[in-house]
Amino acid sequence: MTTLTQLSVFLENKVGALAGACEALAKADVSLVALSIAASSDFGIARLITDDPAKAQEALRTAKFVVQATPVVAIAVPDVPGGMAKVVTTLSAKGCGIEYSYAYAGKDAKAVLVFKFDDLEKAAAVITDSNFETLG
Repeated sequence: MTTLTQLSVFLENKVGALAGACEALAKADVSLVALSIAASSDFGIARLITDDPAKAQEALRTAKFVVQATPVVAIAVPDVPGGMAKVVTTLSAKGCGIEYSYAYAGKDAKAVLVFKFDDLEKAAAVITDSNFETLG
């Protein structure tokens, strides 16, 4: 099973914070593949999948952003009703806890589900045994 490196960027919850992070990536010639933002009243966490995580992390840190790298799993599923249900039902039945998830549009009529698991090794075994297609 393959994992991806997700970057979590801590942003002040103010106008222009996300723009600054995006500008830093653009100047470094890094493309965003997926983005999820969770926010509170004071700060937000932008979770990014990029085409070059090491370069992205360096660019963001140079621009004075706090960045954390985390391994996540991206699973390609048919973009049809029940596609996600099959994956999460299988993982749940085997006791895999999902800390969070988000999705983005993949290629070839597939959706891509990104997961952060509480136990990556356990989830990896279930994903491999279930023949789910992971991306890397």
